[in-house]
Amino acid sequence: MENMKYTSLLVLFISFVIVNSGYAINKDSTALSVLNTPEEEIENDRPELFDLMFAEAKTFYVDALIAAHFNDTAEVKYCFDRGFEIMAGITELDTLSILQQDEFNRFYEKITFDFLEKFSYLNGDSGTYGAAFIKQELSESILDTVSLGSDTLLIVDDRPGHLPLIKSKRIDRIIEYFSKREKKRFQVWLNNSGLYKEHMMPILKEYGIPEELFYLALIESGYNPLAYSYAHAAGPWQFISSTGAIYGLKRNWWIDERRDPIKSTRAAAKYLKKLYDEFDDWFLALAAYNCGEARVWRAIRREGTRDYWKLRSLPKQTRNYVPTLMAGITIALDPEKYGFENNPADTWKWDEVIVDRSYEFEDIARFSGVSATVLKQYNPELRRWITPPESGEYTLRVPVGKGDGLSKKLSDIPAADKKPQWTTHTVRRGQTLSYIARKYGTSISALIAANNIRNKNQLRVGQVLKIPTSRYYASPTITTDKNLVTHKVKKGETLSEIAESYGTSISKIRSINNLYGKKFIYPGQKLKISAQKHQSDKYSTTPSGKTKVIHVVKKGETLSEIADAYRVGMSNVRAWNNLYGKKFIYPGQKLVIYKSMGS
Repeated sequence: MENMKYTSLLVLFISFVIVNSGYAINKDSTALSVLNTPEEEIENDRPELFDLMFAEAKTFYVDALIAAHFNDTAEVKYCFDRGFEIMAGITELDTLSILQQDEFNRFYEKITFDFLEKFSYLNGDSGTYGAAFIKQELSESILDTVSLGSDTLLIVDDRPGHLPLIKSKRIDRIIEYFSKREKKRFQVWLNNSGLYKEHMMPILKEYGIPEELFYLALIESGYNPLAYSYAHAAGPWQFISSTGAIYGLKRNWWIDERRDPIKSTRAAAKYLKKLYDEFDDWFLALAAYNCGEARVWRAIRREGTRDYWKLRSLPKQTRNYVPTLMAGITIALDPEKYGFENNPADTWKWDEVIVDRSYEFEDIARFSGVSATVLKQYNPELRRWITPPESGEYTLRVPVGKGDGLSKKLSDIPAADKKPQWTTHTVRRGQTLSYIARKYGTSISALIAANNIRNKNQLRVGQVLKIPTSRYYASPTITTDKNLVTHKVKKGETLSEIAESYGTSISKIRSINNLYGKKFIYPGQKLKISAQKHQSDKYSTTPSGKTKVIHVVKKGETLSEIADAYRVGMSNVRAWNNLYGKKFIYPGQKLVIYKSMGS
């Protein structure tokens, strides 16, 4: 019964996605199923990159829904993160047709809505999407009761060289929202302000940016370098990729400088200065920072005013953007007045170490005495667990006191061990991205990102592609679980089914087998599984209040039906009879059941 419910649910999910999002992969079915075709016979029909990546994004969305059904929170988050990452990659393709853009927008709105409505718990108090969630919620409901026309503005402070501080009904509503409904999250953001204040303030001052705009990063990201929005903006200052590139922020498979608190602050200062020089008004400059210069100029021309507070044709989120910043500044300048603690975190301090080539975090951790996870926190621009292989020298940050002699220690690693062993593939005639991705157990979107492919014509015979492997998706981990078993994947099996049969989670299987970044498992593949500890030993004697019975399986019976008949859990039946990893029971099989007395 449970397997039937699972199958029905899966079909429902996939059907829902197909109906609502236009699942566009039929036109490219040859490319997507190419592993079943001999290499010499592959048709090189150059499928659209959009179709391939879009299909992957949808697959991750469906996987997230399935994982949610099994309460596998880590897997839900992984699938959404990968889905949003692929969607961001789609926006960087050279060209999208009107039809593709429309299809993309509809699906993007769908998963954003689902994430906000059903999975906002994944954000935590300082999560990746937390600031984006708040901005969305503010623009959609919190401020609807305050109309711009009825709001009275009061200038509280307007000193030269500073951002004018405003008080209004709308701003008061946002202050109330932060100090009551989102108090816990906002307190985390206020605490985070201490991490980078000493680093960011001098940069803002260098470019003549009012010191109050340090709190723009409070509203944009809660000072979380890994913050990401549904508009594909990233980092403390929430740059989209194209704007970040204009101001010197690189983004590729290995790094995303939008996430670096120092580099992104310098880029933000340059951009804000440019906007102020263009509009000669900080409120208009901030509006442009949110929605773009062109939209602000259109609103000014349409309404015949340069007063930000009167521009009603601006997007709703932009109309709320400056009031939200005003509320954030007001609280940050006197947190205790609004019920918050004034307890900023200690400033992050670090040593900078020049490394002369690419090193995996495992090696750096071994010689520095700092865990790979801490190294990632100090170097948030690094997208993989490795320093970039193509940058020559790289400046790595490590905690203060951990950098002494590190360069020398790393350079002394034997040459044979220095270079990370990633895979390369030379493209042969007739091969497609789908074929190459599936051959190496990676994803099309990962291939596209790792090799900076922007259009379908970039793939050519003789081209050498870097093949990203799972080691760059997840932190180096050592499995100490002594209850590991080996499972050989059967044809048609999915990670969800395997996880369910062993009483474990998809995310745990991914972690133990380093499957991050790999979409596919394949028949014959051997997976290490951390099965729930077999509980049969616990029941060598009949538990108190229970009666031991032997049930002989009848033809057509399922585990769920047997469990229901005895009013026990199906997982208990598996445990009592060591059924982990076995999908089927058979007629005549004897099962031990411990049922409650009197039932």
